[in-house]
Amino acid sequence: MDSDKIKDFIVYNFEKLIVAIVILLSAYLVYEGMNKEDITAQHDPDRLAADATEVRRQVDEDHNENIIPDRVPQFDIARKLDDFSQAVDPKSYALDPWDPALSEASQVRREDPTLSPPAGIQTFGVIASLAYRSRDGEYPLSELEPAEPVEKVEQEVKPRSRRRGRGGDAMEMEMMMMMEGMGDEGMGYGDMEMMMGGTPTGSTESSGPVRKLNSTERRGVTPKQTKDFINGADQEPVPGFGYFITGSAAIPHKDIIKAYQEALSNAADYDPMRRDFPNYLDYEVQRADVTNKTVDELQDSDWVTRDNRRTTTLNAARYWSGFAPELVPADYRVDGLTMWIPPVLLDDYSDFSLNPLIPMKSQRELEMEQAQREVEQKRQGPAIFDEEKVEIDMTGRASRSYGMGMEMEMMDSMGMESGMEMDMMMMGGTGNAMAGKAAEENPVDYKLLRFYDFFYLRGAQRDPDAPKRGHQYVYRIRFCVDDPNFPKNPELQPKGSVLAPEAYQRVSELSAQAAQNNVRDFKRWSPWSEISEPTSLPPLDRAVVGPVKADKVRRVTENNRTVVVEGESPTAEIIASSFDPRLGVFIPVIVEASEGTVLGREAEKADVVDPITLEVKKVENPKIDSSATVIDIEGGVPLQIIEDEQMQEPGLFLMTDSNGKLIVRESVQDQQRYRRQSFAEDRGL
Repeated sequence: MDSDKIKDFIVYNFEKLIVAIVILLSAYLVYEGMNKEDITAQHDPDRLAADATEVRRQVDEDHNENIIPDRVPQFDIARKLDDFSQAVDPKSYALDPWDPALSEASQVRREDPTLSPPAGIQTFGVIASLAYRSRDGEYPLSELEPAEPVEKVEQEVKPRSRRRGRGGDAMEMEMMMMMEGMGDEGMGYGDMEMMMGGTPTGSTESSGPVRKLNSTERRGVTPKQTKDFINGADQEPVPGFGYFITGSAAIPHKDIIKAYQEALSNAADYDPMRRDFPNYLDYEVQRADVTNKTVDELQDSDWVTRDNRRTTTLNAARYWSGFAPELVPADYRVDGLTMWIPPVLLDDYSDFSLNPLIPMKSQRELEMEQAQREVEQKRQGPAIFDEEKVEIDMTGRASRSYGMGMEMEMMDSMGMESGMEMDMMMMGGTGNAMAGKAAEENPVDYKLLRFYDFFYLRGAQRDPDAPKRGHQYVYRIRFCVDDPNFPKNPELQPKGSVLAPEAYQRVSELSAQAAQNNVRDFKRWSPWSEISEPTSLPPLDRAVVGPVKADKVRRVTENNRTVVVEGESPTAEIIASSFDPRLGVFIPVIVEASEGTVLGREAEKADVVDPITLEVKKVENPKIDSSATVIDIEGGVPLQIIEDEQMQEPGLFLMTDSNGKLIVRESVQDQQRYRRQSFAEDRGL
């Protein structure tokens, strides 16, 4: 059959096919139904009806006899009430009459601890090279040519005076014998320096034709690669313009611990481990401009907020390339309040990072020194009081009394931490055991608070409130703690029944505000500190003084009086430096100065140290923009205490800086910086 016939057959017989399928399916269902088991074989309808009738009959029956009988009172309630209404004879009780006032006073409730304001606020204007973050690590200073080798300076050897005591001759003879004992070739200057303790101060290391500053001369941070805190990308350090006002203050930690103890330790619900201790959270720094007004004329609107924990943290994370090493022991630091030190390159940063109220030794070291002094005093016996030998404690902390003797000190030196750890060992660590005790048994007197007010940060947007050059500013500061009566964690909230009336009123208002705004105001702020002394941004130049030369100077004794007679005014080398914001470093120039010399000038070239690699670079035609002036110079005269013309008085300089401020500089104080910045060792000085 062809395909057309097949299609015609299907069309004409389709209905028949459907009928056949239905018939077959019906036959299959009838067959299956005939094979099913008869339901009446298992479930008899008559029996099911009888069971239902029996259940209905049981439900309709009376079950009252199974109900529990009513309870009958065993005593007469009315009579008992009459007995209770009768007065009790007070003679059988030996109690005093109830006094409501006395009862209220005997119950100790939680007060609000008194927070003392920060003390010892001080501020400084700082200009220095800072290490900033960068993507590629390229900066203009690295592209400069290396500096040329320096010329050795031929120094004139002055003859020693014949007027010399036996002590000087003996010392010279001893040195000569020591030199002869070193062999035929003798000991070179470098060997002598190594013998005396290391590499020569201020010398440069050579790596082929490139001069480099000795790494031991780095007084600031050693720059290292950092990571972007957002995407983790590598960031190379580059030098930049560091121009800011910084300050510090001391938090009276010991007084605050005592205030917490007085306000909370004897009350119910005392928990010094989790809540009832000074948990420092934040700080706030405000600044006021006093250029054209006095401090007494300041209004609240004159104060501008300049720094807090969040501001410095973001600056450090976004712009600073690391931090300078901390100088303050950990005992006196607080996370979030003792802010990090900016990454100062090359220069010493101890002047602005310390505070006079904060010791440079840890509490353990101070206690051990105190114990050693007491042991020495006991060993020597009672001493006669001599006011000329009174030792004054300049560490900034109170003396400690060791009532338990040296045994406690020995335990302390063996690693037994004082304070809370000792308390928890003896008391078991429970709140009830700590009742009446302080959160710290032996707290330090002060904790350090450090803040900043930046004029410029590389990569940051311009700050309209940044300090301005030529303006005078004063600062004030305060800190906050986690409120012990209204803490950040609602689970630690003390019950209202244990709060004093004043504290309850304050906490009730805070709770209402938190319920309305869905934000807890848990920060409790201290009073503002005293206003700091006026300060300003430093000038863009600086000077480092060197030794004084006074060749034509002699001493004349007349009528038992020695007078210094000068033939000519003494001269001295002064390193005048001007900061180049583009290069991010100071450009130094050596100036031969005398009385009346103005340090500002132009030079043909200058040697500049790259603070990242320590390579010495050459700057062409530098200009020192400075109006600092030398007013008077003293020194360079042979000392009277020893008959040696090579031993001379150190230089003393009276100068004015570029802001017109009168300053006094000493060559001894600047000696190390002078030798480093003038490359004195390379010049043979």
